[in-house]
Amino acid sequence: MNPAVGALARAGLIGAVSGLRSQWGIAAVSLSARPGETPSAAQRLLSRPWVRGAVLAAAAGEFVADKAPGTSSRLAPAGLVPRLVLGALSGMALAERRRPAVPPIAAAVAGAAAAGASAVAGVRWRRTAGARTDAVAAAAEDVLAAALAWAACTDAGRPTQGGGRPRGDSELIGAGAAGVDDAPDGGETSRTQAYPDRPGD
Repeated sequence: MNPAVGALARAGLIGAVSGLRSQWGIAAVSLSARPGETPSAAQRLLSRPWVRGAVLAAAAGEFVADKAPGTSSRLAPAGLVPRLVLGALSGMALAERRRPAVPPIAAAVAGAAAAGASAVAGVRWRRTAGARTDAVAAAAEDVLAAALAWAACTDAGRPTQGGGRPRGDSELIGAGAAGVDDAPDGGETSRTQAYPDRPGD
């Protein structure tokens, strides 16, 4: 997959998490952030312990509050606006981890659009499930949101250090010419002597 397309797809996934659970998207980005993976100020901020503690507490509070019968609709302005904003911010922060980076506005749009779509889908799912199974519907949303957060933030799509290029023999046996090892006394030993048991030498 094209790296830019992959970054936007991840921004959309984390945005969808924010649409289902407003605090979970930014919490997932924060908990999976690494201070040294990009020079981004947002990544450094999200990786701070106090920020992680705050967003985790907010996510836990939402997990409990969502089950309460008096919880207002997520499509009301007070419920929808935070989802769109947090979806956009989560999408931008997550997209910064990929190289080459995508335009922040594109990641924000992808995150916000996915947040809005998943918020609407969640409301329709609840109405379809009905009042008697509302708790089951909420639990299903919890599982789905957690799965989407994992898929968006997993390390599987990150480039490995050094671009993932396997180390060749010349790198393993030293910085000199291929097939030659630098001996501790400054002399050189042949590759055959360095690896006497290797077939084909």
